Amino acid sequence: MIAPRLRRPLRAALAFATLAMSQPLAAADFQLDNVRMEFGLFTLSAPKLEVKGSPLEREAFRSLLDIKSGETALARIDRLSAAEIRAPELVVEVAQGKQKQVTTYRDVRFSDIRDGQIARGESAGGTLAGQSPDGAKLTGTLLAMRFEGFDIRQTARVLVDRVAAGQTEPVRPLLRRAEQDGYSIDMGPAGKMSFGRATSRDVAAGVGPEPLGDLLTRAMALSEQTAAGGAAKDDPVRREAEKRMGIALLGFYDRVEIGSGEIRDMVMTVVEPEAAKPGAKPGGKSAANPGPVDIKIARIAYGEDAPAKSGFVLEGLQFAGGGAKGLVDTISYSGFSYGPVIKALREDLAKSASADAAIDWRRYIPTIGTIRMTGLSVDAPPMAPGGQPVRIGLGVFEVKAGEQLNGIPTSLALTLDKLVAPITEGAGNPAARDLIAMGIRSLDLNARIDLAWEAARSELAIRQIALGGEGLARLNLSGTLGNVTKDLFSSDVALAQVAALGATARGLTAKLENFGLVEKLIANEARKAGRKPDEMRQQFAMIASLGLASILGPSDAAKALTAAVSRFVAQPGTLTLDARARSAGGIGLADVITLTDPTEILAKIDLKAEAR
Repeated sequence: MIAPRLRRPLRAALAFATLAMSQPLAAADFQLDNVRMEFGLFTLSAPKLEVKGSPLEREAFRSLLDIKSGETALARIDRLSAAEIRAPELVVEVAQGKQKQVTTYRDVRFSDIRDGQIARGESAGGTLAGQSPDGAKLTGTLLAMRFEGFDIRQTARVLVDRVAAGQTEPVRPLLRRAEQDGYSIDMGPAGKMSFGRATSRDVAAGVGPEPLGDLLTRAMALSEQTAAGGAAKDDPVRREAEKRMGIALLGFYDRVEIGSGEIRDMVMTVVEPEAAKPGAKPGGKSAANPGPVDIKIARIAYGEDAPAKSGFVLEGLQFAGGGAKGLVDTISYSGFSYGPVIKALREDLAKSASADAAIDWRRYIPTIGTIRMTGLSVDAPPMAPGGQPVRIGLGVFEVKAGEQLNGIPTSLALTLDKLVAPITEGAGNPAARDLIAMGIRSLDLNARIDLAWEAARSELAIRQIALGGEGLARLNLSGTLGNVTKDLFSSDVALAQVAALGATARGLTAKLENFGLVEKLIANEARKAGRKPDEMRQQFAMIASLGLASILGPSDAAKALTAAVSRFVAQPGTLTLDARARSAGGIGLADVITLTDPTEILAKIDLKAEAR
C-alpha cells in the first residue's frame, strides 16, 4: 500500500505522462529528392520537394507517394498531412500513343494539406512542350496560377473508386476556386493560341459505377484500336465494345458539374489543315485554302458569371481571313441542356440488337431554352470582279422556347432584328434587278414569330407573325387555332398528323403597313410602261376595284374587302383585315376542301376591312 504522502506526487507524474503521450509528435520539416509518381497515362515528377509541418517522418511521407507500396490511393491520401509542400519545379507528363505533352510548373506551393484536401495552391508559371497527332511540335508558356479548396480525396475517388451496383452517390465538390493569369500555345504550322485571365469555381463530380480512370483508359485503347484498323467496322465484338463504352461515357454526364467561370482575351490564329502540312508555303493562299484565320474573343463566361446567371456567353468575337472580316457582340444561351439527348442516347444504346430499329428523333431534341446573338457584322470582298464589297449585318437573333413535349416547344418566340444584306444584281436574278431599279440596294429586315399552346383550352395562340423591311413595308398577323390537342406533340407521327388536320381556324387579323414600298413599285412599273406614276396608280386602283369585285362577288364581305384594298392602292397607308369564323368551333380543313367555289369561304366568316 502506497503511503498517503507519496500518492500526490505519483498522481502528478501519471497525469504529466498521459498528457505528454496525448500530444502529437513535433511536426517535421524535410526534403525529398527525385520524386516520381506514375498514374497510367500520367506521370508526375519533382527534382525536389520541401515539406514543412508534417506529422510524418521523411520515409513515412515518401511511402505515401509510392503507388506500388501496396496501400490504396485513398488510404495514402487520408494520411497525407503537411503545413506546406514546395517544389521549385513540378513536371506533369501525359503520353498517349505517339502524342506526348510535358508541362513544367515553377515555384509550386501547396498550403494546409490535411483531411484529403489542399486548402491553397499556387505556381509562378511554367512551360508546355509536346507534339500533335501529325507530329508537329507544340510549345507554350503558362503564367501564374492559384487555387483554393482542392479535394484530392474526392478527385481520387472519382478516378479510382466505384459505387455498388444499383447505388448512387451525390455529386461532391472537387475545386472551390481556381484562377490563372494567362497562357499561350504555339502549335507550329497549325497556328497559335493565347488566353488572358481565367477563373473557375465550384467544380464538382460524383463517383460512378466505373472508375473514371479505367473508363478513360478503355476509351483510349478502343480509339487506338480503331485508328489502327484492328477490327472490321461491322465486327459484332467491336460494335458491342463501342456500345458499352458509349453508355459508360454518357453516364458520366450526370456526375459532373462545371460550376461557373470566365476566360478573357482569347486570341487564335488558325491555319487550314492543308496549309499546315510540312512543306506548305507559309501564309500561302489558294481557292481551297484562303489562308490563316485570326480570331479574337474578349470574354467567355458560364454559370453565375454569365449575364443570365446561368448558361453561357461569348462576348466581343472578331474574326478575319481570306479578305473578309467580321465581329459579333454576343452569343449566349440560358436554359439550354443536352440532358434529353443524353437520356435518349443511353436508352437506345442499351437496347439489344434485335430491338426495333425505328428511332424517334424528337427524343434527340435538346432543351432549347433561350439562344441569342447580337451585333453581327461581316465585310467580305466583292463576289465578282469590279463589284462592290459585301456587307452583312444582324442586330438581334433570338430563339426562346417554352416547355417541351416530346422535344417540341409548347411556346416559341423568334426575333430577327435589323438583318441587313446587299442586293446583288445577276443575269438570273430579275427580282434583284427590279429592286435596284427602285433604288433599293440593300434590305434591312425585321421578323418576329410568337406562338403559344394553351393546353386547358386546346388552342394555339398566334400572338404575332411579323415581317418588315425598313423604309419598305411591314406585315403583322395574329390569330387563334382551335382543337389543337396534346396529340399534336405525340411521338407517333400518324397521330400527330391527325391532330394537325383536326385543327380549326377561329380568327385571323392581318395588318399591312406601307412605308414606301408601294410607291416604289408603282414608280418602277410606270418607268417600264413609259407613263407617269400618278397615271399608273389610278390604273392599279381601278384594276383592284373592278377586278376584285368580279372575283369575290356581291357579298357584304366581298364589298368591304374590295373597297379597302382599292383605297389602299390609291392612297397607300395601312390596310387592316379582321376575319372571325361564324361557327364557334372554327373552320377546319374539311370545311375548306368541300368548297366548290373559293369565294364561298366569305359566307363562313365575319370580315372587317379598313384602309387608312
